Amino acid sequence: MKDNPDIKTRQKGEKMLRKILTLVLLSFPVAAYSAETDHYTVPESEVVDITAELNEYSNAAVAEILAKINAQGGCGEGAREIYRDEDGNSYGYSKNDEERLYEGLGEIFEIHGKSRLVDDLLAGKMPRTVIPLKESVYGEWSVSNGYLLGRTGAGESPLALAPLIKVGGLVIGTDKLEHMFGLGYDYFKRHYMKGMSLKKVLKIGVAAEKTYLGGNILATGVFTYADLSANFNGMRFWNHMLQKEDDLLGKEHNYGPYIVCEGGKWKQNPARPIDLSRYVDKTFQENLNCSKFASQGGVDKFNASLARLRAKHGDSRSFSCPTSKSELEEAAAKYMVSMKDGGTIDHWIINREGNAAVSYFNEF
Repeated sequence: MKDNPDIKTRQKGEKMLRKILTLVLLSFPVAAYSAETDHYTVPESEVVDITAELNEYSNAAVAEILAKINAQGGCGEGAREIYRDEDGNSYGYSKNDEERLYEGLGEIFEIHGKSRLVDDLLAGKMPRTVIPLKESVYGEWSVSNGYLLGRTGAGESPLALAPLIKVGGLVIGTDKLEHMFGLGYDYFKRHYMKGMSLKKVLKIGVAAEKTYLGGNILATGVFTYADLSANFNGMRFWNHMLQKEDDLLGKEHNYGPYIVCEGGKWKQNPARPIDLSRYVDKTFQENLNCSKFASQGGVDKFNASLARLRAKHGDSRSFSCPTSKSELEEAAAKYMVSMKDGGTIDHWIINREGNAAVSYFNEF
């Protein structure tokens, strides 16, 4: 039997596409934030609430970091680290006290591979629920829907689909903590340290989510509004560390300062310990703050997965998105805050339209 030339041509094309995709993906840090979350396959009642463990871990780790930084010079006047030569003569300055503080805190609050907290969580040192990719709502994904979830071997990656945890009674993916800590700090630096307008910061976040963070077929093919909410709330979290400015949602949301400078030493504020549940709300949940997809094919496959789950489980729980429009509006209310450069915050982090194909030019 002769080889079918059409099949051989298609195979060559697929091989070339894989090579191109691999080269493009190597140019961007997509793996850092590429995990997606499945809120449908496992009932929420089966996910363990680890709020107490997360907060205890966070506050204890901060105490360790502050002790290390204080041993290196602490804070306040004269706390800038000094470079010295072999004879002890000063020849310049490096980081100031706040820069060293944030750098140290990054050992705890960052993305996987950089964060002690996230790495320990992913390693199972705190309870989390793992859903195998092939058993999830993304089980039928192909490279045409999103390369990172559809490629051969994607199911073997522990980071393709984020484990589920419960914080403050709400089920979220562990990836939301990474967005809070990692991209939230990027937002914080742009707005508070560099003086960039809030709208511009949010626009940059949207552009990143549309390109290398998920929302195109070169990544997972999933544009995740819940990630955008986590990024924004992470900016709030970092602002509260020293609480030098009021919260973006209003003074009533000033939860810091978590850390103060007293007598030349950094100290935790005993009246205000870190509580991560203050930043987690229903806009972190991808079954309420719905995602959009890089292709109509992705939309169709996702909806087909929900239909299969609905047929299997009936009305035992909701298999739609959003699961409740009223709950979404209730969660969105606190973000309906006007920005100095126009518009409201909720517009940039909340999807009221449900699952659909993302528009790369007119979405916002």
